[in-house]
Amino acid sequence: MSVGRETRLSAWIERFAAHFEKEGFPLIGGRIMGYLLVCQPTERTAAELSQELEASSGSISTNLKFLVNAGLVTKRTRRGRQAAQYRINEKRWADLVQAKLDALVSVRELTEAGMRLMSGDPERAVRLRAVDDLYAWLATELPAVWERRPPSAR
Repeated sequence: MSVGRETRLSAWIERFAAHFEKEGFPLIGGRIMGYLLVCQPTERTAAELSQELEASSGSISTNLKFLVNAGLVTKRTRRGRQAAQYRINEKRWADLVQAKLDALVSVRELTEAGMRLMSGDPERAVRLRAVDDLYAWLATELPAVWERRPPSAR
């Protein structure tokens, strides 16, 4: 791979990590996920990840444990090889999105309960109604979109 492409790929991994950091993932965890999504070969040891991502072995180890426990990365050991190898679990991403959809539904349940509490007081319910309308629309529209996802994303 060319140096220019590697530089752009490194920048993409940083953007990927920054995105997931906003969602509560550790920055190094996001870097690991981004890197494992595009590396070749598809499996890497913790030492290789540490070198490629220029991160301490302790940080890599801690974040790999987090990602393995979350099911986003798989760990594999091989007979005769001391170091475990890690690989992204692309099948788990659908579960991650499903959890976000479930969270939207739970917000809708909260806004509905709030609207019931505000019945008879429409002035106080104006802001809540706007949020409830949004979540009601999402709860109605997103399940159909989710069902149409491609087979490779199931």
